Amino acid sequence: MTARRCLSTYRRKRWAATASDPFSPLFLASYTSFSVTEFNQRAQRNVVQKEELLQRLAGALANKKSVHMPQDAATSIPSAVLVIIHYHHGGVPHVFLTKRSAGLKSHGSEISFPGGRHAEGDATLLETALRETQEEVGIVFSPKDIAGSLQVVRTMTSNHYIVPFVTVQDMLPRYRVSAHEVEEVLDAPLIETLETMEPDTEHFHLSKNAYRFTYRGNVIWGATARIMIQLHSALIRPS
Repeated sequence: MTARRCLSTYRRKRWAATASDPFSPLFLASYTSFSVTEFNQRAQRNVVQKEELLQRLAGALANKKSVHMPQDAATSIPSAVLVIIHYHHGGVPHVFLTKRSAGLKSHGSEISFPGGRHAEGDATLLETALRETQEEVGIVFSPKDIAGSLQVVRTMTSNHYIVPFVTVQDMLPRYRVSAHEVEEVLDAPLIETLETMEPDTEHFHLSKNAYRFTYRGNVIWGATARIMIQLHSALIRPS
């Protein structure tokens, strides 16, 4: 191939790559002014100040000391997770998720919040959530960091009831994952991820009310999605 043909091929590939890059001027120029406006509005929706977020969450959060458990919870395995929302990246709230290690006996490779089952030494389920978070991702929180708890959810494929506790932080503390339990950390933009909610038809055989979320090709389903639905109901305003 001649030098001229190589340069021509390179330019075509370069143009195609640039045109498909959503942050390139060429890509943005291909949209109408309405599309750009819509893009800006969506970006603005992702910016929710901490005070406003806490206010919108207030109606969904129960007192962290008075967790209401369903009547049939006595025959299930009690568990707790910590929903960590933070503003480490400025005005855009993010939610801290983990991808469980593939080798785990239960829920391997699934997306979840840090947490796990209640242990004999845990005085409360809040202690369970705090202990498990420290063990899995090395982040230490105290009860005073907890804003409250969402409604208890049940797993689809195992006999667990899960209490989701919520903390909202200005900064995300440095984390250190336990490779045995956590394969990967997913630090997802909260509002953007909540807006991906859709019916989870793949798991309709388990529940007709199943929904799922996605982030970077990762599907968030099951109990984690049920917790996310509560955040969606509190934070995503009707259009």
